[in-house]
Amino acid sequence: MGGGDVNVIVSKHTQHTETSTNANKGAKMATATEKQEIDVIVEMMEIYINSILYKRKLYPEAIFRIRKAYNIPVYISIYSALNDYIAQTLKAVREMLRNRKVRRLEVILFEEEDNPLESYVFNLDYQRLARESDENMSAFEEELRQSLLALDARMKNLKRLPESADVKFKILLHTTESAYVRIGNDPRLQSFPFVKEVAVQEADEKSRIELLPVLQTSCVGVNVFVEEYGRM
Repeated sequence: MGGGDVNVIVSKHTQHTETSTNANKGAKMATATEKQEIDVIVEMMEIYINSILYKRKLYPEAIFRIRKAYNIPVYISIYSALNDYIAQTLKAVREMLRNRKVRRLEVILFEEEDNPLESYVFNLDYQRLARESDENMSAFEEELRQSLLALDARMKNLKRLPESADVKFKILLHTTESAYVRIGNDPRLQSFPFVKEVAVQEADEKSRIELLPVLQTSCVGVNVFVEEYGRM
């Protein structure tokens, strides 16, 4: 039921202004604070992705084990193929976060490639004003904890996924042309396929449920929501 390749959408909004010189400037060394914040954001994405797959029953419950995160129980996969897929994806996300080259991560649930059922969106905003790091991270982690506690309630209004269908998922990363090229040339990711994908036209009928309000670290704002596509 899981994904294979990671599909990368190159943002048309930014690719025409991106140059190799600008990309190199963006590849600065992250500070200790930025590394800590990136670690927290990547861990958040891992927990949410696992929670989505568990709560939407894309895999048998038996492949998940309870782990504690932020002093609450969360379900994390022990299925190696799925874990490798998520880990390799987040390895690329970590690098792009460091260079501020990923704008959005989407976990799309679908029956057919051109027929999405739900899209779980992680929006990243690098333009927000920074606050003191310690204050920010404490607030971020507490809001994240509260969001995970409320995840069941926030998802209960979603329509049931078709039980007879083979529902799959894939992960999309929205980035720039130069960042996509850099991923392909990264020796740490050579064994993992990233496939360039053209952005599809927005669906006419979608509903949106906020899963995580906009939270701010000192380097990036994060917002998580689910878009449910119109279906019978």
